[in-house]
Amino acid sequence: MATNPIGKGTKTIGINMNAKMADDLTDRAESMHLSVSKYCKIILQQWIDSGKKLNLTER
Repeated sequence: MATNPIGKGTKTIGINMNAKMADDLTDRAESMHLSVSKYCKIILQQWIDSGKKLNLTER
């Protein structure tokens, strides 16, 4: 089984978000003993795997 060294084949992204949303993500991640980064990766991967479309509308 091949493994990738840290930093190989990866990218780091940063996002700014509403403080309440960031606090909610932190609380949820901590409740599962995960880092916020790992929690976000899990929920984003689940959404991508679901194949569901994200419908955005202009406000």
